[in-house]
Amino acid sequence: MQTGPIFDQRIKTIKNMQEPAFNAWTIVFTISAAQGLLLALVFGWSAYKPNRLLALILLLFALTMTEYVLYWTGYSKQYVHWTNISLTFPFLLGPSLWLYFRTVFDQNPVTWRDIRHVIPCIAFLLAYMPYYLLSGADKSAVAAGEAGAPVPFWLPAVCIWAGIVHLLAYIIWNFIYLRSQPKVGQSNRWAMWLNTFLLGYVLAYASYYVLVRFEFFNRAWDYHISLAMTFFIYLIAVAGYLRPAVFQGYKISESAATVKYRNSGLTDAAIHSLFARLSRLMESEQLYRSPDLNLDMLSQRLDASKHHVSQVINACTEGTFFDYINRLRIEEAKTLLAEYSRSDLNVIEVAYAVGFNNKVSFNTAFKKVTGITPTAYRHQNARTDSASQQPGNSRQGDR
Repeated sequence: MQTGPIFDQRIKTIKNMQEPAFNAWTIVFTISAAQGLLLALVFGWSAYKPNRLLALILLLFALTMTEYVLYWTGYSKQYVHWTNISLTFPFLLGPSLWLYFRTVFDQNPVTWRDIRHVIPCIAFLLAYMPYYLLSGADKSAVAAGEAGAPVPFWLPAVCIWAGIVHLLAYIIWNFIYLRSQPKVGQSNRWAMWLNTFLLGYVLAYASYYVLVRFEFFNRAWDYHISLAMTFFIYLIAVAGYLRPAVFQGYKISESAATVKYRNSGLTDAAIHSLFARLSRLMESEQLYRSPDLNLDMLSQRLDASKHHVSQVINACTEGTFFDYINRLRIEEAKTLLAEYSRSDLNVIEVAYAVGFNNKVSFNTAFKKVTGITPTAYRHQNARTDSASQQPGNSRQGDR
């Protein structure tokens, strides 16, 4: 029975191998595989069920890298049952990440109906089962080219490319799905990175099976597949460190501020009600004009706790108390700069009028919000006294 080009390349490589040995790269990937396995165990035991889907992805990568390391080092001849165990894994990666996103964003748990996502994996696994059920001696004979594989020669190639297409389809769908989710601050940026790194993996994986057909191919070049898996593993590790709330049951679409105040006792309705009161107060009394305004003063006017006022501002504006106050000041400053000429109201006078106590802080805050300086904004938007805006006519306060 023919073995096909993929098996032929592996047989040629195995025959040319010297005594089993590790090099710098295989040591790095062995460590990465161990870390992936450890993370899989941690996420697998998590009380937050969606983490178990991440655990599955990490486990698949850890097992795949272990297979590759055994192959590169020559130890696959001693642990022959590891050979080709990862062939159907790409059929599981895409659905696992999609179900993870769906569960976290929509709170839609995995059910038995979702088994349809892994039907292609089951089908190819059954088709390849005659090889997996071979004894160790028979697998060694196949690997050494002394016996044919007990599956059609075209099956490995079909399985590989079908897995690549299947995984790409899920990755594309994941991007579409993530773009449709509400973007609260930077809450789902890491999820996009997760999907992007999986895209990097599948591209590296596909490139190997293109290059493997050429005579100039060097077996060391397929290290980039494990490198992509290593990046993915460390991305999850770093995300778990920087955004632990995501892995502890909080919706990924919640902002960091919402997570911080999750147990404060305020309901969503109460948060929006208090923010509406705050907005009306600012609009009617323009408290932001006071340069001494602080959170304590504001909470007293609202008859609410300082903690709750801070929570409401963070949750509804995605910024701090000072960010919120400065934005209100800048909005009024923009109106004044557009409606009044320099001869009537120069920049420093505008700064004082809206609540800033010096020009430096005003310029800094204004540029942060608008991207330009107050003077540049006036040049672009002033509706009066155009002659006074010509170079050389400005007052000292505008410089």
